[in-house]
Amino acid sequence: MKMIRGLEYVSYKDRLRQLGLFSQEKRRLQGDLIATYQYLKRAYRNSGEGLFTRVCSDRTRGNGSK
Repeated sequence: MKMIRGLEYVSYKDRLRQLGLFSQEKRRLQGDLIATYQYLKRAYRNSGEGLFTRVCSDRTRGNGSK
């Protein structure tokens, strides 16, 4: 971003705002949320098999997979 003419001496937050971009922290959080959603929707069946464990119990009144 510093290579863009006119933004060399502008603060990081102001550069992001002028270019319409999100901060690196927000982009990383968005990536984590997308990955979590895909794991929950079983998009990663092979790589995420051990991520969540399934406990079968008779204490859940009708649904043994909770």
